Order: sequence, then C-alpha cells, then structure tokens
Amino acid sequence: MNGLIALLLIINVIYLISALLVLFLAPKIGPNPYFGFRIGYSFSSRNVWNKTNRFAGILMTLHSLSLFPFIFLDNLVYYIVALIVPLVIISIAGIIYASHNLEEERVEVKGPIKPIKPLETTFVWKYLGVILFLILLLMMLIAYPSLPTKLAVHFDAAGNPNGWSSKNDFYTTYLIFSASYLAVLYFIIYAGKKYPVALHSGVMKIGSDTAFKGTILSLNIVFLILMATFLWIYFYNTSTGMHGYFATTYFIVLTFIAAFVPIGYIIYRWRKEHNRGDKVWKRKKAY
Repeated sequence: MNGLIALLLIINVIYLISALLVLFLAPKIGPNPYFGFRIGYSFSSRNVWNKTNRFAGILMTLHSLSLFPFIFLDNLVYYIVALIVPLVIISIAGIIYASHNLEEERVEVKGPIKPIKPLETTFVWKYLGVILFLILLLMMLIAYPSLPTKLAVHFDAAGNPNGWSSKNDFYTTYLIFSASYLAVLYFIIYAGKKYPVALHSGVMKIGSDTAFKGTILSLNIVFLILMATFLWIYFYNTSTGMHGYFATTYFIVLTFIAAFVPIGYIIYRWRKEHNRGDKVWKRKKAY
C-alpha cells in the first residue's frame, strides 16, 4: 500500500467516524457550537436539531462509505472531487431539511414571530478570504518554475516523505481544494445576509452572529493553513534543511490552530454575552 492510499484511508475513516458521531451522538448532546450539523435552523430548537443531525448523519455515513472505492484509484484529484461535491450537496440538503422542520414547528407557534436581522460582515470578515486566496495563487505561480516535476506531498510522523505526486497533479488538486473553500466561504456570507435564520446562533446564548462569524473564521484559517502547508511542501522539495521532527511539530501547530482558534472565538463571544447579561440583570436589580 503506497503512502497516498494510506493517507486517504485515514482521512476517510475519520470522516466515517465523524458521520457516525453526527448520526448517533449529536442528538444526545443537543445544540452546541462545537459538534454536529451546526446551522441556524438546527439551533432553533432541540427537536429540529435532533432530526437534522440524524438526517445529515445518514447522508454523511452513506457518502463516506461510497468514497472507499475512490481511494484505490490512487488519484488524489478524483478523491477530492468525490469528497467535496457531495459534501456541498449534503450541506444544502441539510439546510433545506432543517428549514422545513422549523416551518412545521412555527405552524404550532401562536402569535407573530420576531424576524431575524440579516447577518452583516465588516470589510475584513467579507474580503479576507479572497485576499488570502489571491496570495496563495501568487505564491503558487512564483514557486512553480523552481519546483521539481515530482513532489513529496505527504510525510510520516518522523517527517519523512511517504506520499508523492506530480507537480501538475498537485497544483490541480490544490487549486480545486482552495477554490472549493472560497466558494463555501462566500456562500456562507451570502446566506448570512439573505437567509440569516440558516446561520444564526439560535437557542445558544453566545451572540446571534457567533456561529456565522465562527464559520467564516474557520474557513479563513483553512486558507492560512493551505498557505503554510504549501510553503512547507515548497521548501521541503527545494532545499535539504527541513526534515525530521520539524515537520511533525509544524503540522501539530497547524492542527492546534485549526481546532482551537474558532473554539476560542466562540468562548470569547459566550463570555462577552454572559458579562453583558450580568450587567443588564444588575441594572434591573438596581431599579
């Protein structure tokens, strides 16, 4: 088994486990900003959350199982396309399914429902993603002539290469991956403005736009990680000084940033809302 097949197997098993957790565990945990099919519609009530996560979990499980044959084609581009395109479709299907469940609940609600305001973004939130994408493209254009035709693109725990790709295949895959994330990012920004109920924070007291901005932050961090990963692959394939444990440390740091910065942002917003609520309560108590 070559390095690429082993890597894709690991990715797919992680995806399958995640899908099963969404299917079975998320309904037991209930609405939260960290785990499950986290969109505004599903946050609107525990019932909608449970139904949506079971629905999305079933689709994700079937999708992950269907990806196993693509692994043994030994082609990263085919696998990435087979992974991303259905995931986008599943996400849209989950949003539609959750919205229908929410509408069914609203029929039973007496009296008017307070409308949710559009989720707006500042200049930085709106355009940082495209700026990072353009910087990544510029880096790739500048680096292309000096890269060898065959690249080491995956490394073991000791920092030694165990997966290889042609330069053109690597660039094609990287561009597809980056463009897909950019498309998702701007779909989220558009949906936040046109369909804010799909991305608001619902029953969680963390600020109405925290789930929305947390999602944007996560996608922007992905671009930073893509840039950092590209730099690593470039320097590894063009010099002899980046080997061994440094690679492991490098990717552990990237993983830590990807996992904990969005969580840190959500905790920050939660504390901010909590402190604001305490001030309002004390003010009312004073009167």
